Amino acid sequence: MTPALAFMSRLDDTDLAAIARRWSECNFRHNELIIAHGDSDRDVFFLLEGRARVTMFSEDGREIAYRDIAPGEIFGELAGIDGKARSASVVALEPTRVARLTGAAFRDIVINHPTFAWVLLEHLSAQLRRMTDRVFEFSTLVVRKRLILELLRRAEENGSVNGQVSISPAPTHSELAARISTHREAVSREMSALARRGLIDRRGRRLILHDLALLERLAAKKQ
Repeated sequence: MTPALAFMSRLDDTDLAAIARRWSECNFRHNELIIAHGDSDRDVFFLLEGRARVTMFSEDGREIAYRDIAPGEIFGELAGIDGKARSASVVALEPTRVARLTGAAFRDIVINHPTFAWVLLEHLSAQLRRMTDRVFEFSTLVVRKRLILELLRRAEENGSVNGQVSISPAPTHSELAARISTHREAVSREMSALARRGLIDRRGRRLILHDLALLERLAAKKQ
């Protein structure tokens, strides 16, 4: 399956010029907060360089990671649409440059640029489908299957060669735990089991997935 194109890469030159004329750029350091959960501002952001993560924390301090944001992606659009408080935080995973569009400018572009509005609808549909899949996984699947599905999603983003995928940088066990709603210890146990079967292998900063077909069968197998 071909990975989805970044939001900005699907816009035409007219739309790109329209948003670039009205945005302002800013930089964030590693681990710096870009958006805070509960904030009331309505600005919409586009990630230009670096990486960021949409996340929340439970009352006991456990991180729940919703998605990672890559260059060319839009974020903060929900508050720009409905005017409500921020539903999650966004933190920079490395030195990051973003473009910031005021809520008023965002709404004006949506109204006056139908191609932009359609790409936005496609983006929101993809996010909703992804969230639906994750709710199903959290509600019905054991940790092992949730972990394998998350690894397969990351493999899809990187592309395979002869049935193998190299994921770089390799996600930490804490990162994976945050993505599949479990604890680091559970991820460590399942990753060790996959490694013993020869299905994954960590090499420095890379995580190698050796047999995507078998991983897919394990994810689909009745538990």
